[in-house]
Amino acid sequence: MIRVPPRPHLLLLLLALGLFSAACRSPQVDADMTITLHADGVAHEVRVPAGSTVTQVMQAAGITPGNLDRSEPPFYTVLNDGEVITLTRVEEIFETQHVVIPFERQIVRNETLPEGETRLVQAGVNGLQEVTYRRIVEDGVEVSKSAVKTVVMNESLPEIVMVGAQASFTPLNIPGSLVYLAGGNAWLMEGSTANRRLIVSTGDLDGRVFTLSPNGEYLVFTRKSTKPVDKEINTLWVVRVLNIEPKPVWLQAYNVVHFAAWIPGTNSVAYSTVEPRSTAPGWQANNDLYRVSITGGSPRKMLEANSGGVYGWWGMSFAYGPDGRLAYARPDEIGLVDQDGGYLKP
Repeated sequence: MIRVPPRPHLLLLLLALGLFSAACRSPQVDADMTITLHADGVAHEVRVPAGSTVTQVMQAAGITPGNLDRSEPPFYTVLNDGEVITLTRVEEIFETQHVVIPFERQIVRNETLPEGETRLVQAGVNGLQEVTYRRIVEDGVEVSKSAVKTVVMNESLPEIVMVGAQASFTPLNIPGSLVYLAGGNAWLMEGSTANRRLIVSTGDLDGRVFTLSPNGEYLVFTRKSTKPVDKEINTLWVVRVLNIEPKPVWLQAYNVVHFAAWIPGTNSVAYSTVEPRSTAPGWQANNDLYRVSITGGSPRKMLEANSGGVYGWWGMSFAYGPDGRLAYARPDEIGLVDQDGGYLKP
């Protein structure tokens, strides 16, 4: 018998066929892994294929996370055998509550009442507001609570108490009339210090302008504005002091800080305005002039706004003479105002 030695190319062919057969076999999963999942107060032991994510573990355990729920590690994390997952249930709850607005107590001093005596002018009434809260609850425990909306249903009314401020004194005679400012109110004395009468009781007079007319019949004054200070400082008013029940009238003027005076021989008032500012001193002077009649009508411009010279932002000073001429003064200049032409004459 003659033996034929194996050929080298035949061996290579057999080796190649073996490798091809091995490559065509289905891949085998290495192994499953065990993951511990803590959710809703229960620990779950879950068997999942290696390479699974947190989300896949929860799906295998039949647990569905909510939109706000939080996982540690995060949902997209690929896990290793033996790792622990903690699912925190998160709830967002909105609830509405009615909250009482306590009324404030205001005290008004009145010199027509004996000192120490009190009178209730207005009873206080609590208000009511509706507040919507946002609560965050994690696994049944509240972790935060914040107000997200407030609606005032009923405004509160302040309690107003009038307190007597009339102290004992020896009356003094006064030739004529005297007006004075006390506690944001205007008072009038006639003939004697014992004869005092309340003219304006709003409690908001700021004292920047407080001038009695030459005939003693009218008082021009300024009141604090109800608007924010950086929007409007005050407003200009007039009242007839001889009336038994004086009623203040607004002169359609506002932001009057430095100057307002009666024009001699007329029933008109001249004044200068400013622009409110949030920085000190709280205004920028316009250095202008207007006049307005107390009998009605709109203000009329007498002098255009101007720089006012050195330190013009503070404001020029003006003063009327008995003859009706109007003088002005500023740090670098003095002179007269041509009231008809509307210009300054140094």
